Amino acid sequence: MFAVETLDLSKRYGKTDALRGLNFTVNEGEIMVILGPNGSGKTTLLMILCTILKPTSGTAKVVGIDVVEEGTKVREVMGIAFQEARGFWRHKPSSILRFHASMFDIDPAKRQDLIERTMKDLELWESRDKMFMHLSGGQAKRLETAKVLIQQPKLAIFDEPTSQVDLRGKRKIWDKIRELRDQGSTIIVATNEVREAEYLADRVTILHQGQRVVCDTIPKLKDAIAGGDIVEVDFEDPVSGKLVDDLNGLGGDVSLSSEGNQLRAKVSRAEDWVPKMTSASYIAGAKIASIRITEPSLDDVFLHFTGKALVDQP
Repeated sequence: MFAVETLDLSKRYGKTDALRGLNFTVNEGEIMVILGPNGSGKTTLLMILCTILKPTSGTAKVVGIDVVEEGTKVREVMGIAFQEARGFWRHKPSSILRFHASMFDIDPAKRQDLIERTMKDLELWESRDKMFMHLSGGQAKRLETAKVLIQQPKLAIFDEPTSQVDLRGKRKIWDKIRELRDQGSTIIVATNEVREAEYLADRVTILHQGQRVVCDTIPKLKDAIAGGDIVEVDFEDPVSGKLVDDLNGLGGDVSLSSEGNQLRAKVSRAEDWVPKMTSASYIAGAKIASIRITEPSLDDVFLHFTGKALVDQP
């Protein structure tokens, strides 16, 4: 049984298709990152999974429970940190978390220690008695994350969890999400931030215009780009035509160019090609001074599979 499964899931707003026949699965115990730009359908999918929205057609199940037919049971096993932090404007973070813990029947004997530890881990402890309306955007986002960390649900959903959060805060949130996974939760993170996806994902689903384009681990997605790895090799002497011919003879999907002492290669799997290249260079008597390898980014992966940039350039 999948932790999450959708079949031909669609959601229409008027004449706009937010989701179009989406088939999507999440394995138990993994962090699935949904990567896509604003408007790709990420939040719509999450709102259906947490029973706030109903699909126009198709089905969605959370730990085998239909989100439409048994919404109450779904809400008992999942928690969500919304894209926009939620809280009554005059309530304090400590009060909000105590209320949240009581709603999910967290052991009263452990409740306060859990809240205090979580707030300190997310650097919220000094702001525990501020009113919600006085929190910064980053503090409010960390509080939204803290609700789910305290709940420790079977399925935890985070919608752009680190927007408005500084880099130090981002890493703290990312580490706590990974810790939650290690404690047994299945996690979905929706984001358009490449660094976040790279740091968190066990697998990535690319969502574009309401449809799943591809889903796999990050290494496999990057390896799918032909000639995506760039290898730059500096030799002690100028690169000879014979060496270029020898390296071309190694086979594989490779494109070579050379200038002076430098050789530049575009290859599909640098980890396979570089050992062959170094061995062939040694046999040819060409001494290598340095090697630099650049692999494709998730921006490159998104562009490769969708034909569009993940984030529009100014």
